[in-house]
Amino acid sequence: MFRTDTPTIVVFDQEGRPGKWALTAAPKIDIVKRILDGFSGVLAGRTDVSFMRASTGTSGDPNADCNAFKIDYPLDTNPSPADISAFARSFAADGHQVAPSAALEKAVVDLQAIGGGRVVYFTDGVTSCRDDPLWIAEQSGPDVAIDIVAIGKAERLHSLAELALASGGNFYLITSPKDLAKLGGPMIDEVLPDGGSSGTIKVGDTPPGELPPLAGEGGETASSDLSGPLFAGNNSGGAFSRIDTGVESCPAFDLLSRNLLDYSKGIDPGETSPVPDPVALVFILDASGSMAARQAGRTKMAIAKEALGAAVTGIDGANVVTSLWAYGFDTRLAKTAEASCPNTQEIVPFARNQSRRVARTANALTAYGYTPLAASLAAVGESLQSVRASRRIVVLITDGEETCGGDPIAVAAHLSGTGVAVSTYVVGYDLDAEQRKQLEAVAEAGGTDYLDAADKNALAGALKEIVEFAVEKTVRIAPSCENPIQGGLTPETATPLPPGIYTLGELLDRGTYRYYRVATNEGQRGVVRGLIQSQQYVNGDDGPKESASAPTAMTIEMLSPDGSPTAAQSARGAGIPGTAFDATFVDTEGNGFIFGIGDNYRLMSPDALFEVSVVPFADGAGGDAGDDPKGEDFATISGGGPSEGHVGNEDFGDLWRYVVDTPADLTISVSFENPDFRYRISVYDEASGKRIGRSTKGQVSVSATGTIRLLIENRTPKTRPLFSPYMIDVKHD
Repeated sequence: MFRTDTPTIVVFDQEGRPGKWALTAAPKIDIVKRILDGFSGVLAGRTDVSFMRASTGTSGDPNADCNAFKIDYPLDTNPSPADISAFARSFAADGHQVAPSAALEKAVVDLQAIGGGRVVYFTDGVTSCRDDPLWIAEQSGPDVAIDIVAIGKAERLHSLAELALASGGNFYLITSPKDLAKLGGPMIDEVLPDGGSSGTIKVGDTPPGELPPLAGEGGETASSDLSGPLFAGNNSGGAFSRIDTGVESCPAFDLLSRNLLDYSKGIDPGETSPVPDPVALVFILDASGSMAARQAGRTKMAIAKEALGAAVTGIDGANVVTSLWAYGFDTRLAKTAEASCPNTQEIVPFARNQSRRVARTANALTAYGYTPLAASLAAVGESLQSVRASRRIVVLITDGEETCGGDPIAVAAHLSGTGVAVSTYVVGYDLDAEQRKQLEAVAEAGGTDYLDAADKNALAGALKEIVEFAVEKTVRIAPSCENPIQGGLTPETATPLPPGIYTLGELLDRGTYRYYRVATNEGQRGVVRGLIQSQQYVNGDDGPKESASAPTAMTIEMLSPDGSPTAAQSARGAGIPGTAFDATFVDTEGNGFIFGIGDNYRLMSPDALFEVSVVPFADGAGGDAGDDPKGEDFATISGGGPSEGHVGNEDFGDLWRYVVDTPADLTISVSFENPDFRYRISVYDEASGKRIGRSTKGQVSVSATGTIRLLIENRTPKTRPLFSPYMIDVKHD
């Protein structure tokens, strides 16, 4: 990543949101420190290396904080390894804004002054300021490249790849500490598989297929050798296995169309709504003798009790029934394997809203006996057979491996494959490498995740995250609906598609899309809404099958009529059935658009649902207006009241004309429905073409001697394109 022969400026984003990895105890700041320590031999003792911090503002004034940065070591200072370590130790993560632009602009200017180089920017956010770092990347010129090291979840950080692409730099995504190995070479070709930094994508275009796999989306491995579609209808190929939802087809597509988002939020549009079955959540708490060991001055048992008590408060009020099991706690028994191994018991039976009872009962336990993991899992699985539930989740909290001769891996696998499939999560608390290996295998066999908790904070965080996941699973999902439509294999062969609601109809391999073409007129907006209706499909012994627990993902790829990328970024939804999302296209030429359905990193399920709608967004009565102040494509502002317009995505500006018969002082007001939309108002004298006013504040006053033209420009960042209606009004002062 760092090069010995290239001037380099390292910029670290110091904005201060919580710096924790999901499900681990490794702070993001520590990750950056490890990177700098690893490359200190390449960076130390050079006059062409500089270290800076972005997002350092802590004043509370957004304008000031968005322009704040600090230069720790400027060029020509010969930083030593000790200086680099001191720079790393100085990271405080206390800035109030994600503010990359000011620091990146300074770094680019400094490198241009010495003939060029590279900026290496470490960040876990895009920007929270009103400026657009992409503009800086686009203007960095051929001599300065910006490498991005994005730390966090892909779905939130993928748009940073555009900064690297626009400047000719590399993009690295770190979703977990193990990704540090990727810093040996560029990742931009993985993130932008259809072009990369040397492809045909134009600067400012949205990279296609831009999302890497999401962290924590299940442990199964999808099939990568499918020879073709596996839909059992008109397509050839093998069969696939789908979980029975009890609904074979959509009873009313028009009803689902009107209530698509309501379904995803758990709202049943019918007059009667049966209460869905609850999620059954079982905690198995280790009360074996090893839990009496001390950590940070307290017993591990006391720490575990406290973490469990804090986590279970999140279940109250949710559609969750909870029980608590424990093993090894009975101090009346002899401390032998024969006596203690059978000691596994349900000590809090299933019920709703009982966080206090769970915490109180756990608090009375004493760490004492052996560790019968297999027997405990088997007993819990048997008890779950009789519980009516939509999903069944077991959380095993332990600080050691099996000590009673059982096979917890085989038991977890059996539970996952039963007719009442059980998802077994394992929280390993303060384990050594050998213990961790066994418990990771238990979690994998259970079809879920192993969560490593080295200390009390990590343990509390892991349990809280599992509880939040269980509560999320209680959301009512839409009935599974089917209306398959065969899409084209390429954008050039896209299937013409009228507005309506459809399903994909075939199981697609990773990276495979089906394409559809929608006809729209100038001044119309196409909306494609997606709804996830099934869990993730994985490769099983008998072919692909739907997982009982792993969430899936779905991508809507928006394309121009010629098949090229658009400013309307492709949308990706990931989660449990019922997750909805949407993508839009604004037609300013009357040629329609193309969209694709698929996903680069997950098998695409046959019941992937998408709704196509076309809605007007015309400016005034004459269709969408142009954006050339000297052109004749404009809308007319009525003197009788406000006029409505719309800009965003593919619509970069609107031109309006207002007739002024006699000289007048005018106040022009513009208000956008979306308060985050950025824009600029420019006013021109029609006769001379001279600009007589400009504002970005929603209002501008001018003295007009004749008819004027008003240009409303879309100034939202290309990394976060928005679309919004607005009202424009002209008053005579």
